[in-house]
Amino acid sequence: MINTYKAYLKNSAGSELKIEEAMSIYERMASSIDRCKMEEKFDFWKDFLKAAAEYTKIRNDWEFMSREERLEADKGRSIAHDGFITSLNILSRIAGNEGFDNSWRIELGEERKRLGDFACFVTYITGISNR
Repeated sequence: MINTYKAYLKNSAGSELKIEEAMSIYERMASSIDRCKMEEKFDFWKDFLKAAAEYTKIRNDWEFMSREERLEADKGRSIAHDGFITSLNILSRIAGNEGFDNSWRIELGEERKRLGDFACFVTYITGISNR
């Protein structure tokens, strides 16, 4: 079966995070960070985008890997996932410390699958925005 967004929605994974919700969270997140005064905020934002892209690449490559390759790549995937979550938490703290909305982080929750899906949606936004 070829993967499609409709197939994702029919799968139990599709209940984790829908694209509309991810876009809404991303917009609120970007707005909060954009309003922050911290000089290095864009460095942290770039780190966040890079972490999302790194995790997404590994997850996307999963489709083409053999069982052995997946076993070998699994630790790196987990490390990339942890890096993405850390960068997300840093941005939340930056926004919160400056008094801006960081409720988007609470809304995303702690479920690793949901956060991983969010990383993929972030990479999608970045990819289509940079033509």
